[in-house]
Amino acid sequence: MATELKAGEADASYGMVESLVSEVAVLIVGYRNSQDVVDCLRALSRATTSPAFDIFICENGGRDAYHHLVSALVSEEGPCRRGQSYGTGIDGNSRFTDVQRLSLRARSSTVWVGCAFDNLGYAGGINAWLRPLSAIPTWRAIWILNPDTQPTASALAALHERAQSGQKAMVGSTILDSLDADHVRFRGGISWQRLAARDVAIGLGELLDVSCNIVAVEGAMDSPSGASMYVTRWCIERIGLMDESYFLFYEDMDWGLRARHLGLGYAVDSIVVHKRGTTTGSARASSAIPVLSVYLQHRNGVRFVRRHFPWSLPLRVAVSLMYAFRFLLQGAPNNSRAAVAGLVAGLKGEMGRPKERIAQ
Repeated sequence: MATELKAGEADASYGMVESLVSEVAVLIVGYRNSQDVVDCLRALSRATTSPAFDIFICENGGRDAYHHLVSALVSEEGPCRRGQSYGTGIDGNSRFTDVQRLSLRARSSTVWVGCAFDNLGYAGGINAWLRPLSAIPTWRAIWILNPDTQPTASALAALHERAQSGQKAMVGSTILDSLDADHVRFRGGISWQRLAARDVAIGLGELLDVSCNIVAVEGAMDSPSGASMYVTRWCIERIGLMDESYFLFYEDMDWGLRARHLGLGYAVDSIVVHKRGTTTGSARASSAIPVLSVYLQHRNGVRFVRRHFPWSLPLRVAVSLMYAFRFLLQGAPNNSRAAVAGLVAGLKGEMGRPKERIAQ
């Protein structure tokens, strides 16, 4: 079950009470990809002045990765200025072993960088900041960004405006593969094909400069794209936190589907470039996709279907077997085995972080 967000429930405030938090909290989960995070923060530094935002980063890759990330952020070429360190053992309930408070050089935004005590997974990294944020009254929405994204200057403003004008619980962006791309990767987000037991990107391959029917896009959405999810506070207070049992893959889809009845929106002018695959390997050749990614995609696909569309479980099994066969034909036997192993693990009900031998 998803964790509930309750007023006043927090692991630690880390001084956030004293400084308060801006209207939007930008949440980023990294895993040993400091350059992606640096580039993302450089892009955020160029954002329009309204709405104001602060940034909260969870580094899941261990202490070395955490120190490397902080050093990259505050280097001479980095987007941040060094601030206060909160050291280790801040709070017995904390999921961070160390927290650094930095600030953007180009604007008055605070940047909090937390070192997770372990690899918490994607949802765990988001929730690690949402819990202490629940004690802070000032923020009104969060913006979840993949670390390998670069939003344009008006991306956040467009999301904020669509949420307010349309009274939307969650809002998605226009996702591109590059800033000069002619075609769209996502319009807003994802639609779940119930009769095929799989998700599809809305607007995939459409020309960027061709007008679209925003109402139709919003009607088709089952979730915003996890690369850029704007989520209102009132939505989180109603549906709870992300479900950490997925660890990686499908947690964003699960969250979006749980919020669908509250209203999903599409901000067409919120342009976000997503360097696909740098965090999960999804853009690589079949044989180079990490085994862990394949395993979790198929394990969690079963979990997602069981929760939301249990009648389509046989279809989902067939989809995973089809992928396994395709991996085999493409000369990727390890990923073929990983797809089958993930399918079996999902049918057995495995949740959370997978076995270490799979994760390596």
